[in-house]
Amino acid sequence: MNNLPESQVLPLIVSQLIAYGYSAVAKQVADATGAETDMLPSSKLSEYLFYGKEQAENDGSDSEFSDKDSDDEPMKEDKQETEDASDPSGLSFDDSSPTPKPTPEYTQMYYTQHKGPCLTAVFSPDGKLAATGSHDASLKVLDVHKMKHRTGDVGDKPVIRTLYDHVAPVSDISFHPNGNVLASCSEDQSIKLFDLSRHGVKRAFRYLKVTKNLEIEKKCKDTPLVNAIFQDAQAVNSISFHPSGDFILSGTTDANVRIYDVKTFQCYTNKSSNVHRGGITQIRYSNTGKLFATSSMDGSVRIWDGVNSQCVRAIERAHGGAPVSSVRVTKNEKYLLSAGGDATLKMWEISSGKMPTMTYNEDYVMIGDEGSTDVLCWDTRTGALLKRLPGQNNNVRCVVASPIDDAYLTCSDDYRARYYVRV
Repeated sequence: MNNLPESQVLPLIVSQLIAYGYSAVAKQVADATGAETDMLPSSKLSEYLFYGKEQAENDGSDSEFSDKDSDDEPMKEDKQETEDASDPSGLSFDDSSPTPKPTPEYTQMYYTQHKGPCLTAVFSPDGKLAATGSHDASLKVLDVHKMKHRTGDVGDKPVIRTLYDHVAPVSDISFHPNGNVLASCSEDQSIKLFDLSRHGVKRAFRYLKVTKNLEIEKKCKDTPLVNAIFQDAQAVNSISFHPSGDFILSGTTDANVRIYDVKTFQCYTNKSSNVHRGGITQIRYSNTGKLFATSSMDGSVRIWDGVNSQCVRAIERAHGGAPVSSVRVTKNEKYLLSAGGDATLKMWEISSGKMPTMTYNEDYVMIGDEGSTDVLCWDTRTGALLKRLPGQNNNVRCVVASPIDDAYLTCSDDYRARYYVRV
């Protein structure tokens, strides 16, 4: 067997330790071995091991890498009608789908650490900023350019703001379309808005309180948008700004969708009978705001008219009855992606509520793998698993893609948010 020389292996070990967050250990290894390294985080060693495992499997090797991971199998087609989509499966495509695209390669450029598990992240619409939220109740705002082009200068830190105003774990965050206002929601039953254009601001202030019967105490009727705080009667799981910036959706531990007018602070809720029967886990507007989608603990996905807020499609038992954890509307507003407690990712045709039997033209879908610490990269045109992307030291809670670059952020239970760029 051919082996890499020690002079090449040791720097890989050091950089891999740094990527996993063991910087002090990495320095000790470098000092003890004299390894020549720039001490930058890198997952190349883990990637090489992954390739070696794949090669051993393909060659039928009897080595320790020969046990094939069933998660690496391409997703199979699921033609079950979605009004009772009880067969847990993956992305669904027909036999005429094109061959998989080249496997993407990513490298870690930066990570930041919270004092608790990192739970959620988002990029600003222009891709210039990113934000993360943590179980420690804090938010961090990051300069994407500085994450991508670090100079090593002390004053060139990517974290440009740390925000403290929640008193419980942060559940979700959303940027206003203007990129200057960041909204966050929490288990402390609040949605808070921060004005990022004002230097030195670390807290949101003023609020309106919504009681359980939705009676509104208008504490801030004439207060500008950037000073608003919306108080909900339930722990808030998810929020999403309308593309116009005039409204914000809220999904809580109860079954009702709430919509707030950010100018008047009026709260609206849907009185329709076709609502969820359990708490809303995620809520997201489409790119134009014509639609929004919700996922729920009741195992269903619902698609709503963005104008009149009426439910236009209900997909029951979307993941075999398991809770649905997340939902996204595609850029062309023709498809919906959902992930559920059955550990599968599914695509739905919005017009029919069925799994599509045609190709889809957005390149990749990335999602954390509940069974490992990897990010899974799927080919949306074929449903094939292209790559397992390592680098985290614990389970991945959130993966978000940049709107302008071929880059993404991960949030992990190892307290870190990591920024990766395609090489």
